[in-house]
Parts: sequence; C-alpha cells; structure tokens
Amino acid sequence: MKVGYAYCSEIEDTLKQQIKRLQESGCERIYQETLTGVHADRPKLKKCLDNLRAGDTFIVCRLDCIGTKIEKVLLLLYELVGMGVTFISLDDNLNTKGLAGQVLSHITQALLSLKKNVFIARVHEGRDEAEKRGIKFGRKEGSVNKRNKDKPQQCRQLYENGLPVSRIMTLLNIRSYSTVYRYLRQTGAYPEDENKKPSTHKLTKNELLKFKKEVYDNSHQLDLF
Repeated sequence: MKVGYAYCSEIEDTLKQQIKRLQESGCERIYQETLTGVHADRPKLKKCLDNLRAGDTFIVCRLDCIGTKIEKVLLLLYELVGMGVTFISLDDNLNTKGLAGQVLSHITQALLSLKKNVFIARVHEGRDEAEKRGIKFGRKEGSVNKRNKDKPQQCRQLYENGLPVSRIMTLLNIRSYSTVYRYLRQTGAYPEDENKKPSTHKLTKNELLKFKKEVYDNSHQLDLF
C-alpha cells in the first residue's frame, strides 16, 4: 500500500498542493497535518508511522515534512528501511527501494554512531577540563543517599547481633559486600577480618521471624519484614 503524509505549518494552499501530488503518486491513504508554530510532536505523523507495515511505501513531498532535525530524519529513515518500508521524497528524488535503501541504511547508521561518539567525546573533554579547574563530581565523600540514610546504623546493629554480611545484605537489600563494610566503618563497627570471605547462607523464613523476635522490641523495630 502507498501511504502519503502531507504537512504544513501555516499555509493551507500548500497543504492542498501536497495532497494533490500525493494522490497523483498513487497514494491510497493520505494523512494530513496542519500545525502553527514549531511543534516537536506531530500526532498524525505518529499515527501514520504506527500503521505502516512491511511492503508499504511511505511518500512525502519533501524531507522537512517528517522533521527539521537531520538526526531525527536519519533515524526515521533507518527505522523505515529496517521495517521493510520504502520511503520516497518527491522533491528530493529520494527512493530507498532495493540497493539504495541498503546503502542509505549503512550510511545512516554510521552517521548516527558518529554523532553519538562525538557527543561522548565532548562530555569526557568537558569533564576533564572541569576537573582541572578543581570541580569534583559525584556525592561528597562520606555522604549517604537520603534513601539509605538509616542503613549504616542498621548494618551496625545487625552486625553486632552476630549476623554475617551476606544476611545483612539480604535484609537491607544491599547488593555489594563493600557497601556493608563501608557502612560498618562509618559507624565504628569494624569487622575483625575484612578479607575473610563472607558466608553466602541466606536466612530462612523461620530464621527471619526468630531474629525479629529476639533482637527487636516494639520501641525500636526496623521495617525489614
């Protein structure tokens, strides 16, 4: 099926001309959209793209009908070729059918990768320059995420009650052994041997209930169970 899309930002006559040309190109279905000003979202274009299927031909009068940013247009063309949809731009004499589509797909992928790599390189360069000026990134040393503000003290309490690090990780939903040891150092509860391999045994349900009963009273109970 040949599907057309006509887009106009302001002038209605231009939209009518586009529709006429798309009809002459054999489009069986035409989506039309008129928006004033600059709009990033085009609901009719999105609906048109959602309804395209492999083997369809998507036709526009010119490339700026599907976007004004080159990377967005390239990404859309890459996706269309991957879907098995032929794209035709009448004014630009662009047709992605056959070998031309494969070549365009490879070029588009290379350009998108280049853009991504350039962006990453600039981020690293900017970070390096900032560090040279004395700017530090990340949380301040010794600070604790607000969501984890109670965990250092909870780690100490559990550790002092005889629980191995693996069980503390299970109860407090901590993924790293080093994090538990860091919390223990922060609260002064240093392990006797930090290099000793922690036990991998996890508490059973009965052990969890027994521990809750023996260690915590009603006035100071962790919300762990």
